[in-house]
Amino acid sequence: MSSSTNFREKSLKDLKDICRSDSLKYRGFSKLNKDDLVNFMYRMNSPKYTQRPFQRGPRRVWNRGSHYLSDVSHIFETPEESEERIQSYYEPKPEDTIIQDLISSLQSKYPESNVVFDPYNDENNDMIYRGNKAKYISQHGSLGEHGEGILYHGTDEKNLLSILNDDFRLTSNPVHGDIYGKGIYFTNDIEKAIYYSERGKSTKFIIVCNVHIGDICQGYSRMDIHPKMPNLDKPYDTSVDNIHSPKQFIKKKNGTYNIIGIIKIENHIDKSNKRFTGGFQLVNTKNHPITLYWVPPNTTRSYCGVPNLQMCKKMSDIPASIIGRHGTTRQLCQLGHEFICVYHHINEVHFIRVFKSTRKGEVITI
Repeated sequence: MSSSTNFREKSLKDLKDICRSDSLKYRGFSKLNKDDLVNFMYRMNSPKYTQRPFQRGPRRVWNRGSHYLSDVSHIFETPEESEERIQSYYEPKPEDTIIQDLISSLQSKYPESNVVFDPYNDENNDMIYRGNKAKYISQHGSLGEHGEGILYHGTDEKNLLSILNDDFRLTSNPVHGDIYGKGIYFTNDIEKAIYYSERGKSTKFIIVCNVHIGDICQGYSRMDIHPKMPNLDKPYDTSVDNIHSPKQFIKKKNGTYNIIGIIKIENHIDKSNKRFTGGFQLVNTKNHPITLYWVPPNTTRSYCGVPNLQMCKKMSDIPASIIGRHGTTRQLCQLGHEFICVYHHINEVHFIRVFKSTRKGEVITI
């Protein structure tokens, strides 16, 4: 079949006759409507790996087409399983309703903006994600306490194609920090995802993913890997910002999520007016330097109420006072945010003071 064949000009009957003539190549075609069948046939005839949107329209579909992994998929599955997998790409999914409701909500909240959801299909990543879930279930009997869910990742346009082409990078130098540990950050709060996309710009990009959340643990800034669960020979699956009411979810393994689409918001107007409501100047009058840490909510504490320093985020070092000249630092924050000052001496940590921001512009002397 020539790659220049114009399938869109043919009738549905002619298209199905073509598929029947090469049923091995076009497995799973029988229940598709014409538009989906045309896209499916173009994809099956793609001569090489592609990364481009199909015909522009209200629902632009991102697709990678066939590639090496899908070419050898028969090694891992029977023809019946392959047909069922391919057919599933075109059937309504439970997340479709969730996404439709989300887009409607965003359109209502931002009536002056253009909000579009572009579905994204990648057979290879889908196969990897399904395979990882199947392996996990075979090992542990279920997907864990929280199963899987739809989460969001706000990003900049310059990073979008890199993520779609090469996946998220487990980098040690994340753009938006690593306050809850290194890894890939997702959120269930669409506004938070919007906030982290293209700061200061009016066009936003939010990647929508199915994520295996599973069993969760509290994250902290120095967490490189997820610890093992008590009395079990398995690590936690996901770390979070707040164990009781999580809004940020940190994954440390690729293949534990699957991108299902991209939300694009044009002419976005930030109505939250998020600003720092508090702030202080910290003055160090001591003859040794001190270090300021932010204490996240839900931080565990010792019996005397001192926060676990491993779960805190280092903000700044304040130099010692020398000949009457005090070391100082300024810190913006939200009212009610908690901080701790410590003195690191050789291998010892001396806790100096724990305090909360009570007003903007206060001066705190240590």
